[in-house]
Amino acid sequence: MKAIFRARRLRLASGRASLATLSTALMIGAAFAAPAAAQDADAAQQSGTAIDEDAGVIIVTGFRASVENSIAAKRESNFIVDVVTADDIAGLPDVSIAESLARLPGVTSQRTGGQASAINIRGLSQDLVSATLNGREQVATSGNRVIEFDQYPSELISQAAVYKTPLASHIEGGIAGKVELKTVRPLDNTESFKGAINLRGLYNDRASESPDVSSYGYRVSGSVQAKLLDDTLGVAFGYARLYQPNVATRFVQFDFPVPGTNGSPSRDLNGDGTVDSLNFGFEGIQFGGRETRDAAIGVIQWEPTSNLRVLIDGYYSRFRSDVKRRGIRIVSPQSGDNQFINPVIANNALVGGQIVNRVGSNGFGFGLGTELVNQDESRRDELYTIGGNLAYDFSDRATLSVDVGYSKGTSFFNNAGINLRPYAATPAGLRRADSIPGLISVDYQLNGTRLPTIRSITSDFTDVDPAGGGYLLDGQFLVPQSDSDELFAAAADLVVRFDEANFLDALRVGFRYADRRGDRLVTSFNTFGVPGNAIAVPANIVQQAGFSGGYAKAGLPNFAVVDIDGAFNFAFGNSFGVRQPTDQIAFDFTIDQSFRIDEETYAGYAQMDFDTELGGLRFHGNIGARYIRTDQSSTVNFADPNLVDNPATPPPARENRRPVTRGRTFNDFLPSVNLILDLSDRDILRASYSRQISRPRFFELRGSISVNTGSDGNTSGSGGNPDLSPYRANQFDLAYEHYFGNSGVLAFGAFYKDLSSYIINGTIPQFNYVENGITPPPIPGTNRPGNAVGSFSSPINGDGGYVYGFEIQFSKTFVELPAPFDGLGVQINYAYSKSDLEFPSATSGASINLPLPGLSEHVFNPTVFYEKAGFGARLSTRHRSSFVSPQIGISELILTSAKETVMDAQLSYQFQEGSALQGLKLLAQVNNLTDEPTRTYWGNIAQTGTIQNFGRTFFLGATYEF
Repeated sequence: MKAIFRARRLRLASGRASLATLSTALMIGAAFAAPAAAQDADAAQQSGTAIDEDAGVIIVTGFRASVENSIAAKRESNFIVDVVTADDIAGLPDVSIAESLARLPGVTSQRTGGQASAINIRGLSQDLVSATLNGREQVATSGNRVIEFDQYPSELISQAAVYKTPLASHIEGGIAGKVELKTVRPLDNTESFKGAINLRGLYNDRASESPDVSSYGYRVSGSVQAKLLDDTLGVAFGYARLYQPNVATRFVQFDFPVPGTNGSPSRDLNGDGTVDSLNFGFEGIQFGGRETRDAAIGVIQWEPTSNLRVLIDGYYSRFRSDVKRRGIRIVSPQSGDNQFINPVIANNALVGGQIVNRVGSNGFGFGLGTELVNQDESRRDELYTIGGNLAYDFSDRATLSVDVGYSKGTSFFNNAGINLRPYAATPAGLRRADSIPGLISVDYQLNGTRLPTIRSITSDFTDVDPAGGGYLLDGQFLVPQSDSDELFAAAADLVVRFDEANFLDALRVGFRYADRRGDRLVTSFNTFGVPGNAIAVPANIVQQAGFSGGYAKAGLPNFAVVDIDGAFNFAFGNSFGVRQPTDQIAFDFTIDQSFRIDEETYAGYAQMDFDTELGGLRFHGNIGARYIRTDQSSTVNFADPNLVDNPATPPPARENRRPVTRGRTFNDFLPSVNLILDLSDRDILRASYSRQISRPRFFELRGSISVNTGSDGNTSGSGGNPDLSPYRANQFDLAYEHYFGNSGVLAFGAFYKDLSSYIINGTIPQFNYVENGITPPPIPGTNRPGNAVGSFSSPINGDGGYVYGFEIQFSKTFVELPAPFDGLGVQINYAYSKSDLEFPSATSGASINLPLPGLSEHVFNPTVFYEKAGFGARLSTRHRSSFVSPQIGISELILTSAKETVMDAQLSYQFQEGSALQGLKLLAQVNNLTDEPTRTYWGNIAQTGTIQNFGRTFFLGATYEF
C-alpha cells in the first residue's frame, strides 16, 4: 500500500513553493510512517486517519493533518516562519486569531475583555508588529496603527503565519515580526464543492455578577466553496457571528504621584525622614455588557487559461461592544491635609492604613471623597478591505502580477458617564460630603498582586436618597472619540525564473505605492455639570449590585447602578438631545486632541533567489534589498491669539483656529539575506540578516501642541511629533531544524535585534514654536507674546539598544507508537528574551527604570492532544512571565503585568467515514479554564495596579462539513 499525506496547497509569500514541491516534501516521512502503513485499514482508521480503498492511500485528517501541514510549510519556506493552519485554528475555543497565534514559538498575547487582542513577538510590543491579509497591509481600528486581532474571527482564517525574518519582497514594517493571515482559495481544493457550518452556544460563569448582562451567547459560522466552469472559476463565501457577554470584575489602584506634584503634598507619613508618595485612590468595578461581531469574506478566483490568473477577495468585520463600567471609587487621598492613621509604607509609597477626610490646602475645598461609577464605554468598530490581483505568465519563466487594494477601519468610542457623589444635610442645606472634615474615611491594605483588604469605608454606596444625604447627580461627561484609518495601495511584481542548472533560481523586482490617512476627532458636549444644584435620580432608573467571591471577601461593598441614558434625559431633557457643544473650555481641549495623519510611501525592491550546492549539500535562499521613501505629515487646528472668535458661530467652527501642517520626508534602505543549508533530508540550518523599520503610532505623530507662557515670558508645551523617524533595527537570526519525517520537528532558533532608534517620551529644550506654526499665548497680564523658543515635551527618537533571545520548538504526532498511544501528539515551545532597553517612569511615586514594553523573559506554550477513532482531546496552556504594559482604561500610564498562565481545553467526537453522520463533529470546550486573572503593579509588587477576572467561558456545539 502506498502511504501519502494529503495537504492543502500552502502558499507562503516566499513565492516558489509549488504544490508539486510541497507534496514531495510531505512524502519524505513515508519511511518513518512505514509501520503505520503496514497496519490494516481498521487500525489506520482507529489512529485518526481515513482510508481511500480505491486508491490505496492513507489520508491523515483532523488536527494531526493540521500539525503536519504546519510543519511542511515551515520546512519548505525560504525564510524563518511559524505557521498555524485551519484545523489547528478551529480546534480550540479561540474567539480571535490572536489566541491561535499566541501558541506559536516566541509569540504571546495581551488580553482585553478576557480574550487575546494584541500580539507580542520576540519580546517586542504590538507597536512593532505589522499584519497583512492575503499579502496586503492592514489598517487598524485602534486609531493607533496597532492591529486589533479580535477583528479577525478564527472561523474565517484558513492559515496564519508569523514571519520572523523578512524578504525584500515583503511589505516593510514589523521589527518584532509580521503576521500574515490568509483566507481560502477555492481553486486549491481537490473537491468541486465543499461547505461547513459551525454552531456553538457559550456560557460565561462570571457574567451574572454584572447588572443587565446575560451569561449566555453563541458563535455561528458558515462557508461554501465551489469550482465552476471546468475548474477555471472558483468562488467562496463565508460568514461568522459572535454574540457573547463581555465581563470583568476589577480592582484598580490608581497611580502614585511624585510628592509635591499633581496636587500631592510632600509629607513624611512614617517619620523616617523621607517624603512619601500618596496615591490617587482606587475603585472596585463590575465591567459588563455584550459584544457582537459580524464578519464575512468573499473570494472570486478565475484562471481562464494556463497563463492568466485573476483573484478578487474582500473581507468585512463589524464589532459592536455595549459595555458599562459600574462600581465604587475612592478619590483624592493625596489632596488637602487628609489625616493618615497607622499608615503602611512600602517603597516610600502609601499602600495602606486609615485615611480621614480633612479639607485643606489643595485649593478646591475638598479632601478624601467617594463616587459612584456609572460610565458607558461602548465601542463601534468597522473594518473592510477589498483587493484584486492579476497575474500573467509571459512564458514558463516570466510572470508579471499587479495588485490593487483598499481598506478602511473606523472606530467610535462613546466615553460617557455621570457623576454621583454623597451629600450631607447641614443647616445651610445640602453639602458635598467630601467638603466636611471627618465625614469620610477609608481603612484598607494593598496586598500586591492579590486582592486588597478593605476594612471599612464610611459611605453607603447603595443610598441615593437625598433625605439621608445619599448620592446625588452633580456632573456628567460625554466626550466621544472617533478614529479612521484608510489605505490605498498598488503594487507590481515581476518574477523571472531560471533553469535548474543555473545558480540563480529566480529574480524578483517590484514596486509599491501606498497612500494612508489616519483621523481622530474628539468632541465634548454640554458642560460637565448639571443645571442648578445636585439632584436626586428617580428610583425607577436605579438598581442595586455588588461583588461576590474573592472581591466580596476583600471588602468591596454593594453599590447603586444608575441608568446613564435615563439620568441624562432626566437632568437635561430636550436641551441635551440636540447634543451641541457649548462648553468652550472643554471644546477647545477636544480640538487640541483631534488630528489628521497623512502618509505616502514609495517602495521598490530587487530580490535574487538562489539554489546551488555547498560542500555537496543543497544551499539555497535569497538576497535582496528594499528602498522606501516616506512622506509623512500631520494637520491640526491651532488656537491663534491674534484671531478673534465669534461666540455666535455654532460649533464646531471656531474663528480663532487655523490649520497647521507639519511633517517630513525620509528614506530607508533595507537589505535582507536568508541562507539555508540542507544538512540532510531531515536537518536544515538557517541564517538571516536584515534591516527593518516600524513606523510610529499615529498618536505619536500627531501635530497637536498645548503651549503655555509663564509670567517671565518663557514658553513650554507638550504634544506629538510629526518629525519622528521610524524605529530602525539590524536583525540577525540563526536556526536549526530537525524533522521527524513528516510527523514532527525539533527546532532551535536564536536572534539578536540591534535597535538603532527607539521612540521614547522626552524633551526638546530649544523648540521653535513660531517656525512650527504656533503663536505662543501672551504673557499673563500683557499683550506681548511669549518667547518663540522654549521647551517642548513630546515623543522623540532616543538612543537604541538590543533585544536578543532564543526559541525551542518540539512538535510531534506519535503515529509510530503502538495502539492506543498512536493517537498522542504534542506541541511544545519555549522562548527566552532579554533587552538592555529601559525607560523612566514615575507612576510609582519615584523615578524608576522599567523594562521594554511587551517583553516577557520567559514564554512557554505546551499543547497535548489525542486523536483516535474519531475521539479528540486537547489541553493547551499559554504562559508568560511578567511584562510591562499600559494600564487598562488609562491609555498612557505604564505598569508591570504579573506572570500569567491561561489554559484552554477541548473534547470532540468526529463521526467516521461510512457513518450516516459523516462530516459531523461534536465539541465541548472551555476558555480560561482556571479563570486566570490579569494582575498589574506600579513598578514594585507592593504597589497594586489592576486585578481583574474575566471568568470561564464554556462552549458546546457542533461543526458539519459537506
